[in-house]
Amino acid sequence: MNIVGLDHFTIRTPKLVETLLFYQDILGLKLGWRPQFGFPGHWLYASNKPILHLVEAGDQALEAYLGESRNIYGSGRVDHLSFRGTDLQQMQQHLCQQRMIFQERIVPEVGEHQLFLEDPNGIKVEMIFPYAKDNAIIGIVMDRLAISDTKEPEHGGD
Repeated sequence: MNIVGLDHFTIRTPKLVETLLFYQDILGLKLGWRPQFGFPGHWLYASNKPILHLVEAGDQALEAYLGESRNIYGSGRVDHLSFRGTDLQQMQQHLCQQRMIFQERIVPEVGEHQLFLEDPNGIKVEMIFPYAKDNAIIGIVMDRLAISDTKEPEHGGD
């Protein structure tokens, strides 16, 4: 196998501007260079990598390029997008200042403090931060998962 990682996600949205602002203002992704495709869209960057592509749903040139899609709301078969972060408290304060509703869960067994929210298209977004005993939960508390001590298979995961 020569797969080395996930390259990017593409969101096809009828709310292009609102979605762009969400990922810029809420998650802090940066708008960056994008090839001059024949349809509206944006590339958003994290650590100088274009990890999220936004394209406008219903555009004929887009459908010619990517094919037609009937699913226009929510995550469809994809459950959620997940981003890793480094400053939990700063993000919690930022989400509160933006009046965003978000849920939180701690998973100390894997060293994670998870935040969940929804983008303007109904797509579930997860943000993972390092777990520490003094981390506070500010958002809506999610039930703690019961995780067994048995080792996961090498190919396992969610």
